[in-house]
Amino acid sequence: MTTMTQSTARPEPALSLSFPRAGTGNPLVPTTSASELRRQLPDLAWAFFEMVAAEPLTAVGVVALDGTSIYMSENGANLLGGDGASNSRFVGRSLNEFFPPEIANERIAIFKRTQPDAPPLLIRNLWNGNQLTAWFRRFPTCPGAPDRDIMIVRGRLIPGDLRSLFPREAVTLVYSSFVRLGPLACLTDQELRVMALIGAGMTVRESAKVLFRAEKTIESHCMAIHRKLGLRDRVEVAKLAQRAGLSLEDADRVRV
Repeated sequence: MTTMTQSTARPEPALSLSFPRAGTGNPLVPTTSASELRRQLPDLAWAFFEMVAAEPLTAVGVVALDGTSIYMSENGANLLGGDGASNSRFVGRSLNEFFPPEIANERIAIFKRTQPDAPPLLIRNLWNGNQLTAWFRRFPTCPGAPDRDIMIVRGRLIPGDLRSLFPREAVTLVYSSFVRLGPLACLTDQELRVMALIGAGMTVRESAKVLFRAEKTIESHCMAIHRKLGLRDRVEVAKLAQRAGLSLEDADRVRV
């Protein structure tokens, strides 16, 4: 039988972080405060920036308030321009040169009304048939010169319903008024609505009730979607709809 006895050994000291801070030999003090961590590690923000910029599925950029691209990661260039696109194609140029003017002007207007002390803003775009999300944070570069502020951008492709992922009370989520449908551009507005409902898991009968149409009409739209997109079944349609984050509202947004 195993018995437990009280140990007479001295307790080991608590584990402490001993990584040196940049520029000092002092040990790090554990903290739950981001501002305190920044004080202890002044170069931490740069390390995070490098790490995020290297993520294969993440786009990172820096944009001036007038819309000039100051920096863009290679992954950002791939998201905007397609696989193999170089960031040199975008850096130093205005958003108006590689975005449709409606989207570029919308972005610049958002930049200028965002305050430096405001929390990051999340903007949703339907870009080339994919749901592209972008976090924007205004950052001052020169005290007393707000016109020289920059916008730090972090973009990712996220499928599905963003409203279920980001509660309204936790995140300021802005939906772009414009869509670039890419391969979905061949669909009519009503076909887009039907596709959005398929992506939400609705049956033909449920879709007919939502859209106030006959079931045969919905079935006709489904057949047209399959034919135009070259898809075999509802499962493939649903996957494509979810990748785009397709919603009923997207059918009413301006195509560019």
